[in-house]
Amino acid sequence: MRKYCLSLLFAAAFGCAYAQQPVTIKKITAGTVKYQGGTNTCWSFSTTSLVESAEIATDKKDIDISELYTSRNLFIEKAKRYILSNGTSLFEAGGLAHDAMYGIEKYGAIPNEFYARKKGVEFSDKTSRQTDEILKSYLDSVLKTKPIDANWLAGFIKKHDDIVGTPPAKFIWEGKEYTPISFAKEVLKFNRQQYATITSFTHHPFYENFPLEIPDNFLLRENYLNVPLDELIAIAKTTIEKGQSLVVDMDVSNNGWNCGKAGYALFEDKRFYRVSNADTTEMAYSVPLRQQLFETLVTQDDHLIHIVGIAKSKAGKLFFILKDSGGDHYGPFKGYDYVSVNYFAINALSITVPVSALDEKYAKLVKAPVPLIN
Repeated sequence: MRKYCLSLLFAAAFGCAYAQQPVTIKKITAGTVKYQGGTNTCWSFSTTSLVESAEIATDKKDIDISELYTSRNLFIEKAKRYILSNGTSLFEAGGLAHDAMYGIEKYGAIPNEFYARKKGVEFSDKTSRQTDEILKSYLDSVLKTKPIDANWLAGFIKKHDDIVGTPPAKFIWEGKEYTPISFAKEVLKFNRQQYATITSFTHHPFYENFPLEIPDNFLLRENYLNVPLDELIAIAKTTIEKGQSLVVDMDVSNNGWNCGKAGYALFEDKRFYRVSNADTTEMAYSVPLRQQLFETLVTQDDHLIHIVGIAKSKAGKLFFILKDSGGDHYGPFKGYDYVSVNYFAINALSITVPVSALDEKYAKLVKAPVPLIN
């Protein structure tokens, strides 16, 4: 997802003020648009926004949850694997929705007021070396001498916290003391088994589960339920219609993505600019083309975004409304994107949805997430 973050920062300053906004059909209440800066942690920002929306729906509380606390803990998980693999596993800032959920269940969650995103985001915008690059250099230095230092993890955590901040072991929220674990369980009532990740590719059987072969799937054990493409689109649409939101893992560097300037993503044969017409004619999508673009590495897992609604253009074209993490200065719609069904069909690698929003035929096929690792 690294290549998207830099383009997001650039595009934020060049929004087209004349874009016509499609008419909203259904929109899920979500927290304010946040700014991820150059942290490359869109997966945490989008999934945190999903959890925040669920809390608004169930308890009517709009809680600003720390995204960088979750990314901190996944850095720790990735570091452990990197060391044990002798530097051969992936170590970078990218991740997926199920990584964020894994981190929340294992380490808990913290309101942003106790572990603010500001310090880490500001660092990412000012530095020439991002946090993950600094941390990877530390890990590589650890691996140069065998046996490695038994206290390497403490040094790793200090290296991270010197940049982003040290999280509290306990905090007082609304008059009660919590740990991150108790806050996630008692306040957020978070349970990652209540979510499922769904995809659509023909190199695996439909209606079965498999780990999608993409770089950011660093656990390589998480199950994706594979369904036909039209059903994937229908699941995304009906999840919103049922009053719940979802997260999409999407390629945002392919032709037609123009949200930073025009507010829209349309399936086009060129990366057009300053187009404000949502009803621009698009190319047709197909299952073979989707598969071909994935297998030739054209479609990549650039960016995770929170889908919070559906809308229609003047001519009746359906769009998904995405709450992005480029801040409220991003694009003409102040941090929101409008993605056509055609663009979604080609470029959405997967979606993560509440199991309760799925029809029974899908819900019964969802496999439980992988167990936590000590």
